[in-house]
Amino acid sequence: MGLKPDGSDGGFSMAPSSSKNATPRGLKGFSIFEIAIVLVIIGILAAMTGPAMSRIVRHQRVNRAAMIIVSDMQNAFAVAARQRLPVRIQADASTRSYQFVDRKTGTVLRIRAFYGDTSEYRLSSLVFSSPTLDVFPNGVSSVPDTINLANGDYSKQITVSTAGFVRVK
Repeated sequence: MGLKPDGSDGGFSMAPSSSKNATPRGLKGFSIFEIAIVLVIIGILAAMTGPAMSRIVRHQRVNRAAMIIVSDMQNAFAVAARQRLPVRIQADASTRSYQFVDRKTGTVLRIRAFYGDTSEYRLSSLVFSSPTLDVFPNGVSSVPDTINLANGDYSKQITVSTAGFVRVK
């Protein structure tokens, strides 16, 4: 084995390296340019996914509100049968709300609102085809009803038959 031109024998050295020989590029970390590139890429990805996430949130709000309304309509038929007293459902499109009222006493049994910043649903419209619906103890309603609800460009329709069948379309 001969010596190399630098005077070493080509073997590995166990001696610690000297800081005199460190180059500025040998320091650990990222440059400002690299960080800027990463931030630009993250910004582009956020701009692309933002509208999709907004659409998904609107759809979920309408779907959850539809399930709540379906449940409330079914409960109105159940309460009327259980109490053996008619229940009135009064809807108000301007406040996007409805309430269940005991027809005999006028007592409000439940109020449900789907508007404003305090509501998790934030519906832009809630319209009942018949603003007043009476549910009788024998399981029949006074009129069939169609409920349209929407948030932005996404909407659902709920139908309530006179026989008490509630469906989402």
